[in-house]
Amino acid sequence: MAGDAAADSIIWTDDFLIGIGELDYEHRGLIAEINELHLELRGQAGQARIADTLGRIFARLQAHFALEEHVMAERHYPHFDEHKAEHDRLIDTYTEHMVKFRDTPNPGDRDALETVLRQWIVNHILNSDKKMSLLVASGGP
Repeated sequence: MAGDAAADSIIWTDDFLIGIGELDYEHRGLIAEINELHLELRGQAGQARIADTLGRIFARLQAHFALEEHVMAERHYPHFDEHKAEHDRLIDTYTEHMVKFRDTPNPGDRDALETVLRQWIVNHILNSDKKMSLLVASGGP
């Protein structure tokens, strides 16, 4: 069973690199945390351990977004407000799913929580963050 769970993990590839070292480092860490959560949810981890991982992911998301928003502001990213709004929506959605899972854990909530994290991290990095990095590297829109 652990092999099946591991097979569903997000595999880090260079496609995730956006060319901003500190953000690439953070993205790699977020993916590692999401993969850890995935294994815990699919394995025999207890509720307390899962809650701890959920909390670490939440704290890491907040810190990562603060760093990314600092980079965007410092480099005068023209789509800052739109990008920050994506971050805010994810925090709100993640918090909602995290609280629901913590209060009444069931397989449907587990799957919804994982789907939000996995789809967001992949789509956000490959689309929004890549777009942002290209513009801040080139110095303009």
